[in-house]
Amino acid sequence: MWLPLVALLFLLLLLLVWIRRPYRPDRFPPGPPTFLIFGNIEFINETRKGIFRPLIAKCRKEFGDIIGIIMPTGQRAVHLLDFDLIKEATAMPEFSGRPSLFTSLVRSFQQKLGIIFNEGPTWKEHRRFSLRHLRDLGFGKQSMEGVVLDEFESLAKEMEQNIDSPLTIHNDFFNITVLNVVWQMVASMRVDRNSPEAKQMLHSVSEFFRVVGPRSPMNITPWLRHFFPEWSGYAPLIRHRETTIGIFDKIIAEHRQTLDRSSPRDFIDQFLIEMESEDAEARQFTERNLVIVSMDFFVAGMETSATMLHWSVLLMVMYPDVQTRVQQELDAALGGRLPSYSDRPRLPYTEATLMEVSRRCTITPQGVPHSTTCDTTLAGYTIPKDTFVYMHLQEIHMDPEYWGDPEAFRPERFLTADGAVRHDERLIPFGVGKRFCLGETLARMETFILFAGLMQRFRFAAVPGQNLSLDTKFGVVQTPMKYSVTYSKRDGSQQTQ
Repeated sequence: MWLPLVALLFLLLLLLVWIRRPYRPDRFPPGPPTFLIFGNIEFINETRKGIFRPLIAKCRKEFGDIIGIIMPTGQRAVHLLDFDLIKEATAMPEFSGRPSLFTSLVRSFQQKLGIIFNEGPTWKEHRRFSLRHLRDLGFGKQSMEGVVLDEFESLAKEMEQNIDSPLTIHNDFFNITVLNVVWQMVASMRVDRNSPEAKQMLHSVSEFFRVVGPRSPMNITPWLRHFFPEWSGYAPLIRHRETTIGIFDKIIAEHRQTLDRSSPRDFIDQFLIEMESEDAEARQFTERNLVIVSMDFFVAGMETSATMLHWSVLLMVMYPDVQTRVQQELDAALGGRLPSYSDRPRLPYTEATLMEVSRRCTITPQGVPHSTTCDTTLAGYTIPKDTFVYMHLQEIHMDPEYWGDPEAFRPERFLTADGAVRHDERLIPFGVGKRFCLGETLARMETFILFAGLMQRFRFAAVPGQNLSLDTKFGVVQTPMKYSVTYSKRDGSQQTQ
């Protein structure tokens, strides 16, 4: 008696699965085959394993420079692997949206808040507001150099105290130095590298980047959070949100109590003053958005620049001749004084070395994902509204047809015949178009000064017997494996051995 009912339910389930199956729209870019309810499951599975560049190379050979992927949820994604395509897409307002990723919505209370994951008029207004007031506070200006140099001296002092021991370098090593530079502008404060607060912040950011990627289990199958909260990344994301909100709620409360409207000290003061305008809430100038904007500065401003320094030291150890040439240039140009950002014209090889680090080891291999705000076309293909769009910066930086020897680490590729810096439009570590990185100016300044300071003050070498490599695990931010170095103090005016 139950058999017909069970058979009917089974047929209804099959019909529902068929109706809701992921499908490839007409004129959508070509890509791997879509399997019923699983979408391009092979592509997603290989990506989650970290086997990404070989997979992309295989797809590029078969399908071309624009690849269409269908996720198990039916969500469409387009991967752009060509510089001209990326340049064209990022110049179009239709490609300036941000995906409604489950992880980013959980982080911001089911709203599109902040700057990184926001879009539309409120994103434009908050981006303009942030740039204007950060510039007023010294963002990218000479006045910020003193802050960067103070943080360098703090880092160097700690390194000198432990100079007889091998140094294990991981992202946390540089994170606090970089964080304190941003923190001065945002909240007029700094944290001690060994304090409980610093360790709490670093752990929170680490959890965030571990779970926030577009191929996170939560972004593909969010219902898994009910059964596997830790594995899916939901529990770590909630911990990150509650930890950082707790930190910022306390800081904002202290700023409210001491706010002087005639003399704002930092970005939080500027935002609190703007919150008093009549239409503040309609423009998302709310305390909740202040927390999310501050979190954006906190997360993005720290992790990417720290990772750049992490890669830079590793490459100097792996290529000691490059390290020697950088140090000889610093000695000749500066003698014993500390570097400044205005020294760049006198330090072309040093700048070219950092440019080559950012090319060879792309920090954000896909940038931050975009989404289409309406149906549009690109390269003759139809891209429907709300399609995720990935700009593969790493593929541009490692294109053998353009660079010739992309696997080689060769700073000279960014120098002219007479030794001046040669800028290349295909070096795009901060992205291109309307959504290029907000913090590019500050990031360039702080990494230049910190890198030059480290090279001037110390000589780095590999720990004997250690096998160093440029291996990495693919992620939102691409970091090297943990490694150890030995280092010795240099006299800035000495001849490098």
